[in-house]
Amino acid sequence: MKLLALAALASACASVASPVLSNPFKRQASGPTDIQVLQYALTLENLEAAFYKQALDKFSAKDFADAGFPDWVRGRTSQIAQHEASHVKLLSAALGNQTVAPCTYAFGLTTPAAFINQAAFVENLGVSAYSGANQYISSSLYRTVAATILSVEARHQGFFNGPVERAADWTGPYDTPLGLDMVYTLAAQYISSCPSTNAALPVVASTPLLSAGSPFAAADGGMTLPLTYAKSSSSVAGPVNAVIYNGLGSAFLPFTNGAVTIPAAIQGYSYIILTNAKDAASVTTANTVAGPLELTTVFNAFQSNPGFMNPFNS
Repeated sequence: MKLLALAALASACASVASPVLSNPFKRQASGPTDIQVLQYALTLENLEAAFYKQALDKFSAKDFADAGFPDWVRGRTSQIAQHEASHVKLLSAALGNQTVAPCTYAFGLTTPAAFINQAAFVENLGVSAYSGANQYISSSLYRTVAATILSVEARHQGFFNGPVERAADWTGPYDTPLGLDMVYTLAAQYISSCPSTNAALPVVASTPLLSAGSPFAAADGGMTLPLTYAKSSSSVAGPVNAVIYNGLGSAFLPFTNGAVTIPAAIQGYSYIILTNAKDAASVTTANTVAGPLELTTVFNAFQSNPGFMNPFNS
């Protein structure tokens, strides 16, 4: 089992940090307004649009070919860039004079291969973002628009992971919804600064959770992943454990000697945090010590893929 880790930042808002909804079929009455959700979505779409534009400006068709990619990979990537630009245009029009402008970004694009891998993570984050934000949208029109964008982001992620990287196009039967502040803190690693005229989003970024070395095999068939984070006076005192979120399931795991063992049942994209909470159900941003860290566990075409736990089972 191979793990690919993407450094991320943790949520520090007062809202619940758990990305798994207590009832994913019940719309939340409190929280950000429709306008704030659209501004949040546009902030992410601005990032994605800039990400693809910078990559295509930097890497020519010859660069992709020299990296071993057939010509259709860059061609499809160009189409995806058009999709993201269209999302920006649509959300900007919906917001009118309450729109948010693009920020300044630092994507660290180095090679076409690194870009492809990064694009898969970015698109998966988009899927988790729209899945998690749906609970706050009251307008039926906005919910429909968000659903059509969510499905396209999932197709983008499947394209990069599937035919391009020849890996699994999916995690399992369910994607993982994330709260607004958790998504933003994952995206914040790419943002250098934003215009002062942009509306303040109801999100806060904080402590990064980083991979501290290569994962190694665990006795139970899983993989042990070393982790590190910056200790500070703002860190919550008390024992630190880990929570991993995968689909609609979660697991409360020991964080021992700077490492956490990922269960063998985990497949595809997951998010992991460190917390002082007593269990997964008690996680809030106030007791989140570091994270999330986005990672993917590779699984082959001949493994069972039933999904990780069912939150509705007793």
